Amino acid sequence: MKKYLLLSAIFCFALTNCTNEGMELNTYGGKGLSFVHFVGDKLDISTALDEPAEHNVRTITISSTEKSDVERSYTLTIDPSSTAIEGTHYTLSSKTITIPAGAYASNAITITVVVDNLIKDVLTAILVMDDKDFIDYGSVMTVSMNRYDLCEFEESMLVGTFNYVSPPSEWYESGVLTLTADPGDPYKIYIQGIPSEGLTWNGTPIVLNVQPYAPGLTDLSLSGPKAVVADDLGEWGYPYYTNFAFEAVSGSFNVCSGAYTIYFEITDDDPIPWGTYLFTFSK
Repeated sequence: MKKYLLLSAIFCFALTNCTNEGMELNTYGGKGLSFVHFVGDKLDISTALDEPAEHNVRTITISSTEKSDVERSYTLTIDPSSTAIEGTHYTLSSKTITIPAGAYASNAITITVVVDNLIKDVLTAILVMDDKDFIDYGSVMTVSMNRYDLCEFEESMLVGTFNYVSPPSEWYESGVLTLTADPGDPYKIYIQGIPSEGLTWNGTPIVLNVQPYAPGLTDLSLSGPKAVVADDLGEWGYPYYTNFAFEAVSGSFNVCSGAYTIYFEITDDDPIPWGTYLFTFSK
């Protein structure tokens, strides 16, 4: 008899636990396992300034654990702690999401970010569904949005102090140079100094005419006129040669790395040029 009583007690204890567990689930909307929730609680929209507009649009969907014979509509609200401003940083196609009769999921709405108004820091739009059909962990979606520039370019990148090098297979030079811009043209660059084996610079800058930047460009082509940068090669033991010149015959400035790649033709009074040599300038 005691054995039967013990088994009954164990059965009742197990039944009580199952019932309690079921009651915990019943707290979700008061409908047992029936509830509605966002599909995902986070959405990241990180786009480049030059990406096509369709890359800046995402869908927002809600889903139900059961079908209904009637259409169900829910209203989105924006939590005031959001840092993204509706209408400035993003737009919503609607603030009403509807689950059609006989369906599990909604007819999705879309969120579109206004990339030109975004900043590189992350902004958030916190979307909330305050309805008894939604469970706590499924009633909020955080949309994070920011822009990134694949190659951020500013005209000031063209100037400043640069380290230069021409590898041993080229002119075999390295050192430090200052680049400045013409006061009337930020793409006319002056190289102040002479990148060459200790010759006395006569003060004439080497000129680079850089292609103006336009969206989508990553390499700005450049060239320049011949600049006589030393008047006396006697320091090298060349008493009969005076006009030592550098000419940027080709090259480019990379707006992603901020580095120059330049091919200089080096000449003197001899009609036969010394050759064209590769130099790179980087900060």
